[in-house]
This record gives sequence, C-alpha cells and structure tokens, in this order.
Amino acid sequence: MKKINIVLFQPAHPRFKIFDSYREVIDSLLWGLHSLGYQSRLFINEIDHNAVNIVFGWLPLFHMGTQDQLPANSILYSLEQYAATSMIGKPMLEAAAAHFQIWDYSLANIPIWQELNPKYPVYHAQVAFAPNLMRIPHDRPEDIDVLYIGSLGLKRAEKLITCASAGYGTSLVSLSSIWGKQRDEFIGRSKLLLNISNENPLLTIFEVVRISYYLANRKAVVCELRPDTYIEPDLQQVLRFAAPAELGNSCVELLEDPHLRTQYASDCFDVFSRRDVRDVIRGFFD
Repeated sequence: MKKINIVLFQPAHPRFKIFDSYREVIDSLLWGLHSLGYQSRLFINEIDHNAVNIVFGWLPLFHMGTQDQLPANSILYSLEQYAATSMIGKPMLEAAAAHFQIWDYSLANIPIWQELNPKYPVYHAQVAFAPNLMRIPHDRPEDIDVLYIGSLGLKRAEKLITCASAGYGTSLVSLSSIWGKQRDEFIGRSKLLLNISNENPLLTIFEVVRISYYLANRKAVVCELRPDTYIEPDLQQVLRFAAPAELGNSCVELLEDPHLRTQYASDCFDVFSRRDVRDVIRGFFD
C-alpha cells in the first residue's frame, strides 16, 4: 500500500495560528487518500521519509533555511495568493519551484509559477469537497443573523456596520483567529455568512478556502464583489455577489425569506459537492 502523508509545519508561535485555516483542505485530502486506499496520516512538524509527503505551511522552512530536511519527492501545497505579483527575484519561491513538485489551489497562480520554469509542471489541486467537511450541526437555533469570519480592519468594519444597518434589528457577529469547534458553533448558530474581500491590491483571488467550508455545510453566503477578483467559474455562477453598498440589502433579502435562504444554500452545496477531492488526487497520482 502506497503511503502518502499530509505534513503541516506550524511553528509554536501565535503568528502561525493562522495555519489552522489549512485544516479543512488537509482534512478533505486525508479523506480522499483513505477512500482511494492510500495509507495516510497527518504529521505536525515532522516528515515521514518512507512516504510521499504533501506539505502545508512550508514557507517558514524556507525562511529558516531548513528546506533540505524535505525529501526530494515532497509535494509543496501552495495556498497563497500570487496572481497579481511576480515570483522572479524571490529566492524562497525560486528554490521551491527549482527543487520540488508544486500543487497550487488556484489556476490564477499557475502562470506566475510558470515564469520560474519549475522543475515539474505545477498541478492545479483545487479546493474540493469531502464528506468529512459536513460537521456543522443544524439542530440548534440560528440566533445570529450575520456572521463574518476574518481579520477586521477599518474598511471592513465600516462595511460590516453598513451591512448591519440595512436591516432593522439585524444581529451581526465578527470572529477573528478562532478555529475548530468554537468557530463551528458560531457558524451553526448563524443564518447567513458574509465574505468581505481583502483591500490589499495584491490579493486578487476569491477566498475559496474559507467559503468552501460554508458551502460544504449548507450555509448561505453573501460575498462582496470586487471587479478585479479571480473567481472560479462554477462558484461565480451560483454564489451571491454584491457591491459593497449593496451587501446589506443582499443579506436582508435572504434573512427575510428562510425558504429562499435554504434553497440558495442547497444550490451552492450541490455545485461545490461536485468537486470530488478524489478526482483531485487521482488527477495527479493515477
């Protein structure tokens, strides 16, 4: 039985708590690998030299100059945004492309990798569905109208306030750096999830990692529309996008019509669940 492990490098420092955001992608891959008959485990901060290792959180290794500990057959999974920049002249990314197989979650990033003439063709390992992602309970009261999860700067805060003020008495909760069971409890209590784009002009890829987890759990999502954002076509066709000034009205429409909200969440689930993580794995290893 072939061994393909998942490795997460997550230094024990608060700034790397953000790597918890990789966990749903990791969990989906583990389910897919097990389902396809591979012997697979999740390793934290260690490598199994008797297996192929799909590595998350690998950039700190390159920052510290310790990438030589990675076996030559390691796969580096990239969940960063590079579409609006260039990797040329960035030694760590040049070294990654020169020595290792790269998997990237977004087609928008792949042309940027190709500029480096990588050792192996970069593989598009899109964020995909696995049944083990369906873990948000639906048996509790939804006492939160709108939930936003993510970092909160001044501009995002202003948009949230505008959104909440669109509907009289609308409750809104914002979470940052909260993951796992505690985050899931808030998601389960929420009628609607809100996605607000990052204002950084270099971050032009839609937040598919965050949103995919909501879709897998049949939660309705309203997303800010930014003209220069790369959105995968299947999601663009089903998700509700709104300009910043219209986010509140889009939320109110769904909050006031539970049937519409439920049907919308179901439609989004149907689209995302067609992305079978086993197809992603087979596309590379078969």
